[in-house]
Amino acid sequence: MPTKDMSEWQTSISQVVSTDAEEDIIVHGHSLDDLIDDMSFAGMMFLMLQGRKPTPAQTRVLDALLIACMEHGIAPPSMISRCFASYGTNIQSAIAGGILAFGDKMGGLGEQLAKLMVGSLADLAENPDDEDLRARAADVVAGVKARGERMPGYGIPLHGADPRAPKVMNIAKQQGTHGRYGRFAEAIGEELARARGGRAIPMNVDGVSAAVILDLGFPWQSTRMFLLTPRSVSMGTHYLEEQSQDTTWRHIPADGIEYGDD
Repeated sequence: MPTKDMSEWQTSISQVVSTDAEEDIIVHGHSLDDLIDDMSFAGMMFLMLQGRKPTPAQTRVLDALLIACMEHGIAPPSMISRCFASYGTNIQSAIAGGILAFGDKMGGLGEQLAKLMVGSLADLAENPDDEDLRARAADVVAGVKARGERMPGYGIPLHGADPRAPKVMNIAKQQGTHGRYGRFAEAIGEELARARGGRAIPMNVDGVSAAVILDLGFPWQSTRMFLLTPRSVSMGTHYLEEQSQDTTWRHIPADGIEYGDD
């Protein structure tokens, strides 16, 4: 891999044009002026990451996913942004702090599932039959169980069943983007229930994110972007609400801390 210093850069994403005759920004071959006229935010995100414009159906599904991922109450990440507001920190630090709270155990599980699904189906045809998907799902569930792990993308502490996942999956089906990964994610859910004697572990928003973005053609490495991008709006909103409540120095009361010997 070549080593480059800070004076060498190469990109096919965009080009800034500034001449006596023209001022423009070209994004994957399209004038930004034209994109402003006819592209939604979800469509622009698709273009940026895939280098091509999405179909209306793809835009609708991605938009649904971004909306589903935007807000989830006063959860740990939004608590952080609200604490920052109470400490007098600026909004960009509060948003960054909330976003940085997401990791492998919260918010990053969609990426883990997406990577797992891509690897599991790598040698199958583009449109595998149901039997093949069920067999691979059984292998995945057995492997996770043998390693003593939890299946990423299924189950959620705040809900008996995450209401966002089936809604987004249904929109993907309605729009015709539901493909091998959506079908595989559903097969994994069925196999999880079978392994637990019929007791379901429903897919959560991380799981549906993995299935939807893979079926839309995004790489598994991009999965977290589809949670973090909309959730940044949530972090800012919680910051502004906390600021409007004029709280000062959010803290843990001393009687809520248990002290003990090392």
